[in-house]
Amino acid sequence: MLTIDDQIWQLRVELNNCGFSRRERRQAEAELKRLMAEQAELDRVFDQALEALDRER
Repeated sequence: MLTIDDQIWQLRVELNNCGFSRRERRQAEAELKRLMAEQAELDRVFDQALEALDRER
């Protein structure tokens, strides 16, 4: 199973190197945007958890 980071990397490579049709490119760009938003949310939650741990110390 690919991690979100792996999927983002793979889509970026494909967008830069593949001859997508317009429809395929739009789909890949939408998926990349969705994955980046999901990763940003996970990063935000993780950062909050770390901050909470720091406050407990």
